[in-house]
Amino acid sequence: MNTNRFSKGLRAESGNAVVLVLAALLVVGVGAYAYFSGNLKNLTGDKASPVQAVADAQPASGEAEDAVASAAADTPAPQSEQADNAPEAAPVEIKPGNPVVAKIGDKEIKRAEVAAYMQSLPANIRQLPPEQVFPLALQQVVNMRIIADKAKGAKLDDDPAVKAQLAEAKQNIERTVFMQKEVEKRVTEDRLKKAYEEYKEKFPKVEEVEARHILVKDEATAKDLIKKLKDGADFAALAKEYSIDGTKNSGGQLAYFTDKEVVPEFAKAVFAQKVGSLSDKPVKSQFGYHVVEVQDKRQRQPASYEQVKTFLAAELQNEVLGELMDSWRKKADVKLFDINGDAIEPAAGE
Repeated sequence: MNTNRFSKGLRAESGNAVVLVLAALLVVGVGAYAYFSGNLKNLTGDKASPVQAVADAQPASGEAEDAVASAAADTPAPQSEQADNAPEAAPVEIKPGNPVVAKIGDKEIKRAEVAAYMQSLPANIRQLPPEQVFPLALQQVVNMRIIADKAKGAKLDDDPAVKAQLAEAKQNIERTVFMQKEVEKRVTEDRLKKAYEEYKEKFPKVEEVEARHILVKDEATAKDLIKKLKDGADFAALAKEYSIDGTKNSGGQLAYFTDKEVVPEFAKAVFAQKVGSLSDKPVKSQFGYHVVEVQDKRQRQPASYEQVKTFLAAELQNEVLGELMDSWRKKADVKLFDINGDAIEPAAGE
């Protein structure tokens, strides 16, 4: 099933803020990627600690949200003076809070702003340890602030190039918001529930087993445990005492599983057992010897409506978008021609 979500578009503020934000957005990506690629090309992700750790250390406050907004734009960066062979930065503890990490004159830059900028970087860079990415991200945020201040002084609101690019950006935003609204009002609760019923009808019939087991290293111990259990010993107590795998702490309890989710020899034996039965002999696998009690068998259950509602909505948004475009194109009487301007003959069946 296709899980791509319909883009929710871009949002911009009004007035002069629009000029600054959109002008900065025109250079998003290219400068940042070149800057970070140049400075991080010798770093690897072997010791990666995602930069999310920096963002997680920020307080959930309006101040942090403002910082996220101010870090939404990127700018080209000058060549770094750092050598390509700079030594790896040592891991650092990221303390909670939102400290000041730079000053430009009397203006402060706080860590949340840099963290938000780090989250906007390409995925391969975000996977690097934050102690490697943060210093370079900080330099970029400083550059962005300096350029933004310079741009304010240039008074480019009436510049023809700025106006042309703003008009194009505005048109793109209007298209995106319009499509978002048109799609969202057609993804109704009734249609979502209908999609859920279709999902349930198509849900594959797969048998699951619920069981508990005791895993030991040798067959003799396993046989002895089977004898004890048949004499009335408590399964959970024996599992906690003898089992050598992690389920011992839960009395050997296993969640529902299919025959494809366990090793073949274990699946063959367990799925052949009756509900409520104890294995007559140990089940040998690559892990050791299992003593198994089958507790229940059932058909795998589909997820609840609430669990899959978001997923279904995303899928429906794509369907609705396709339906809208097909309908609008037909009404618009679109005619297509090839690269030379000649008529395109329709393929058979079209």
